[in-house]
Amino acid sequence: MNLKFALIFVLSELVCWGVGAVRLVADDRLPNKEKQVNILVLMTDDLSRHCVTATGGQQSRTPNIDALAKRGTVMNNTVHQGGFSGAICTCSRAMLLTGRALWSVTPNELSYKGPAQLSTADTLLPEQFRNEGWDTFATGKWHNGNEALLRGFDHAEAVTGGMLPFNLRDRGGARDNAIEIGMMDPSGVRINRDGKIEKHQSKGWSTDVFYDAAESFLDKTWDRKKPFMMYISTNAPHDPRHVPAEILNRFTDIKEPPNYLPVHPFDNGDMKVRDEMVYKPPHLPETVRRERAIYLAMCAQIDDRIGQLIEKLKAMGELDNTLILFTADHGLAVGEHGLMGKQNLYDGSWRVPMILAGPGIPRGESRDGLAYLHGLYPTLASFAGLDAPKYTRPFEFASVIRGESKGLERVFGAYMPNVKVPKGVRTVREGEWKLLYYTHSGRKQLFNLNKDPWETNDLIGAPEYAGKIDELFGALQEWMSNSGDPLGN
Repeated sequence: MNLKFALIFVLSELVCWGVGAVRLVADDRLPNKEKQVNILVLMTDDLSRHCVTATGGQQSRTPNIDALAKRGTVMNNTVHQGGFSGAICTCSRAMLLTGRALWSVTPNELSYKGPAQLSTADTLLPEQFRNEGWDTFATGKWHNGNEALLRGFDHAEAVTGGMLPFNLRDRGGARDNAIEIGMMDPSGVRINRDGKIEKHQSKGWSTDVFYDAAESFLDKTWDRKKPFMMYISTNAPHDPRHVPAEILNRFTDIKEPPNYLPVHPFDNGDMKVRDEMVYKPPHLPETVRRERAIYLAMCAQIDDRIGQLIEKLKAMGELDNTLILFTADHGLAVGEHGLMGKQNLYDGSWRVPMILAGPGIPRGESRDGLAYLHGLYPTLASFAGLDAPKYTRPFEFASVIRGESKGLERVFGAYMPNVKVPKGVRTVREGEWKLLYYTHSGRKQLFNLNKDPWETNDLIGAPEYAGKIDELFGALQEWMSNSGDPLGN
């Protein structure tokens, strides 16, 4: 073999081995066009869109979530459809998991137990990704039962229900310790190596426990031959709010919200639900300022950990190949309209923050189209190249994010404490207009959200809006009649 031929042979072998090595790294570590996208769902509990600067928060401090919004698209008008129990999170999360609307999510069990022990023939959102080859992981608040957890996830660590242990802070106005939730030392379950549920006790601030578990999954458990789907769901910022002092110290100048009232001006149908009794009305300004400061500080703690996780994905070479979703199951009043809870359909409770960033998502944009939270199922499937079940597709908003459609013409909401009790509220939004209807009293409210985003100027008595009221109320009645609403007959 002459020298020239030998050099060519050696170089060709090196190129072959080099290409092979690069291909191996590309398959296992680096994003490329052929690799399926990772999915990262960042869910929160009770987190209003006013908790995040990028989604309208005026006193919030969320630089990492705001940076995520700059990398992606904000959906400004996303709502959850409501609930038929004071534990709205169970209904909201069941809708998200199934892609079903409120009255069809558990049609034979319209009570807390139905969503809390979700048993359905529908393919669940994480279950579809699991079936299609994603390595699925969950941590944090679940609140939809072990059966659904096992169907959806290959791995789960530090999974909690709706309530966490008693905390270190005062109990406010509540007398029963059993209803008090804490943000430290969460006890829950995990999926063990045999694929079975086992009880699990954790130590530390719950937000840290959950994000530590997620980072551990990436380091130790994730099968790099597969894309991952991670579902990280904090119990924070649910009450009774407490947070590390060094984070709370960032929030020393919090004011009451523009729609603050000490007492709600009329009976909304569920004035003594648990959330309203933790701090009994009237809610003094100092109480609201204190609770909103801790509330926002808990959101800042979540933001800190999101930033840390994003940096980890970047260091792993996975960030550019990861579709990241940030949202909440619903919002919370915390002093708005004289209320403290989420058992209402004012925008602070009804609308949710919604940010998506990653492959296929326009950067630095926002969309005003109306959308439902449970439209996440077909939306995430669309961006991952999957076909979601046909019954979920009317709620898809991937086309809105892509700029191909304007969103739903109208969105509807419903809340009742119990379907056996004909009380509660219904709402419809169309464009800038929103009508609320209190079923037990017949009272209505009308707001123009463009001119009055905090819903302080009720237009229901103005004669010039009579036609708009009739139009919206007619649409609401039609939805109640056709959606399965127990009060729609």
